[in-house]
Amino acid sequence: MDPTSSKPIVIFSYSGRFGHFLRAEASASALTYPVPPRTVLLGLIGAVLGLEKDTPQIELAGTMLAMTGEQPQTHWHRAKFRKEIPTALPKVVKKNMKGSDKPEKATLIKQEWLISPSYQILASLPEAYHSIFVERLKNKTWHFSPCLGLSEMNADLEFIAEAIATALQEPLSLRCQSVVPRDSVQVNGEIMLEENLEIQILRMPHELSGDRVFEHRNYLIERRGRPIPVMTSKAWNISIANLNPFPIMFL
Repeated sequence: MDPTSSKPIVIFSYSGRFGHFLRAEASASALTYPVPPRTVLLGLIGAVLGLEKDTPQIELAGTMLAMTGEQPQTHWHRAKFRKEIPTALPKVVKKNMKGSDKPEKATLIKQEWLISPSYQILASLPEAYHSIFVERLKNKTWHFSPCLGLSEMNADLEFIAEAIATALQEPLSLRCQSVVPRDSVQVNGEIMLEENLEIQILRMPHELSGDRVFEHRNYLIERRGRPIPVMTSKAWNISIANLNPFPIMFL
């Protein structure tokens, strides 16, 4: 990375009534990440642009993404999953007909749902896609309906602003406004204790190869979305017209 480089940034909100981002290690009980992993955000951008399934991780490999927001509350929902296709209805249905006697093969599992999730996403896409993505956000003209993890959970995307991200050149002590990659920072424990910050270490998918092999990374997340005090040389300043710059880190 060129330490003097600058990148165009688009900032947008990503919210909805419910969300579910399945944890990679989940088994029978479908646990969710409290925030969308980077791989989910790449899929979201791909849906807006109209990219085919499993292609965003390749076409958008150079995308830089950051995220802010509180961790939402959760609710455990019992969901029914069919194990086979149900019997088709006959072409003519009469009022005295009975349903099929074929036993239904289905299973009930619990899913952890996020309640009213709301995040701010900062994105810098490869040059071939960035301006197109910005225009689609502004006009709400996406190819596929955006969702919050599951296709049944509709998402609302709202354009907020365009900005410039400038790489900070020296290791600095700062208060990062976004989710923080754990391997790129030293945390100021004294400030954390003084301000009673609720920091969580969360391991989430970072990249997805063409043959669907995940690469994970550890992140620091403040439960209420408050700034995290860190020492780092990999932060970026976000400049928006008429507002003070603020530091973030890309996922």
